[in-house]
Amino acid sequence: MKTTKKLLLLIILILFCACKKDSKGENANYTSASKSTSASVSECLAPASWFAIVNNTRKTPAPNEGPTSVFANNATVTNCNFHQWSWQKFLWLTNEVNGQPSFITTLIQVNSAGKRLDQSKGIVLTDTGQASSPTTDILKTPNYPSGIPPSTTVYYSIFMDKLLYAAMLKYGPIAKSDPTKLKDVTFPVGSLELKTSWIKASVLKDTTSYFITKGEINGVKTRVALLGMHVVGVVENHPEFVWATFEHENLAPAYDWSKATPTSDAPVTSTVDYPFFNKSSTATVKNITSKNGIYTDVFSVYKYGVPVEKAMKGSANVQLYMKTSQNGSENLGNIRTINQSVESQLKGVWNNYFYNGSIWINTAGYVDPKAQAALLDSLSYKLSNSQPGKLTRGSVAAYNITMETYVQVGFAPTSIHGTTVDNLVNCFSCHNTYNSTSTGSNLSPLFISHIFKGYVKSLQGLNTKQIKQAHADEFMKEYRLRLKGI
Repeated sequence: MKTTKKLLLLIILILFCACKKDSKGENANYTSASKSTSASVSECLAPASWFAIVNNTRKTPAPNEGPTSVFANNATVTNCNFHQWSWQKFLWLTNEVNGQPSFITTLIQVNSAGKRLDQSKGIVLTDTGQASSPTTDILKTPNYPSGIPPSTTVYYSIFMDKLLYAAMLKYGPIAKSDPTKLKDVTFPVGSLELKTSWIKASVLKDTTSYFITKGEINGVKTRVALLGMHVVGVVENHPEFVWATFEHENLAPAYDWSKATPTSDAPVTSTVDYPFFNKSSTATVKNITSKNGIYTDVFSVYKYGVPVEKAMKGSANVQLYMKTSQNGSENLGNIRTINQSVESQLKGVWNNYFYNGSIWINTAGYVDPKAQAALLDSLSYKLSNSQPGKLTRGSVAAYNITMETYVQVGFAPTSIHGTTVDNLVNCFSCHNTYNSTSTGSNLSPLFISHIFKGYVKSLQGLNTKQIKQAHADEFMKEYRLRLKGI
């Protein structure tokens, strides 16, 4: 009996040590799926300094992003470091300044053509279409049988910092006349974009957990509630931007993977109403398919943007992490742990928003911005490729339920269970260096930003509607090329 106990203790110790070693550097090449979705032990935490209170106001310091930051050394930077940057940046952007979060008071709101908007009116909202299809992929709240609250549409706004705005104005005219002159040019470290999603506050059944501010929807003044936010920033060695996403908790139900099989999907139902799901509804993959004409009763597929799949092991129907370029267990474990760490320390309305993951590119071996720019240009529309051995890292199926609602499992899926690493969609599926309408297809990392692209197209004479459609057309062309393996 004593021998058995000693053996059991030894096994536990070995397993614990193995878990502690799971967090590897950015250079690690992950190719294998884990045996289950039970994430390994993680120590990816939020430091107490992020939650310092000064004069009754949280004062989160800005993250270090430059040559003295953790990102300066590609050999030692970790998966957790990127998740920590994402949360710290979000917290810094939501520091209160003059009664408003700093992203409203310090950033510049622009439209899809890069035109500066009048922020004295509050959040200026006119855009409703998602990037996958600006005319058909429009997210709405449910049509409840009682008609109360009435169905309404989600709107989107864009912000940028002064650094990125200045770079856009500087390089836009050059891109219009001769984009080949920008081949080695990248946005400076610290450049920042935000895309935010909003809804008319009056249609929410309970507004107490949302950040609410003044806005203007199609010229009509109203109060608007924040649903989600993409935080997109350049850090040292990463001119492709780090693409992080946050959203309000419980906007829609999650897909129940326990009921799915390797050959069949599980219908999505709910016992409670969500802002974007009526409990009397049953949803399928059609509800999250682009250009399908279904605007509500949507659901989220991959927790934290970490793709999983079902498989048979003997007679057991098991859930696995999909084999991709990123260790799914490590990534999910780090996100889950830092979310819990933030939740235990953060006070106020922002504690009702959670981090749903981020994605970036492994630039190890590319030692300066010129080499990194050449890498991004060479990858072109294949920047999003997350097959084992490729360079995407983090949440390789990253999405926001209010912004990438209809491409969570590809552009035109026939099922969820049929999704593979070959047709995964993420931020880089749409944001890359490919530009089919120009003199060359691989131009500059500047074109990864849709705001920069939109500004250049506006200089070429396109209006905002044409710009948004051009983005969608390019996205579709890039997606088809990647699926064909061209």
